[in-house]
Amino acid sequence: MSGINKAIIIGRLGADPEVRQVSSGNRVATLSVATSEKWTDRDGQAQERTEWHRVIAWGKVAEICGKFLA
Repeated sequence: MSGINKAIIIGRLGADPEVRQVSSGNRVATLSVATSEKWTDRDGQAQERTEWHRVIAWGKVAEICGKFLA
């Protein structure tokens, strides 16, 4: 492994996580997190942009997401 990439996303949960079990027995959680950016443009108008991030968690982390992120 040449390196590890790490991202910290702080935002709002779009819906309750979807937790399922795959054929190997592992649990997988899928969730969406929204992050927003607000600014004032050159004309003095307030602008806002929201980006949605799809997050996938595996194993014990998936179980914790399903339990506490609701």
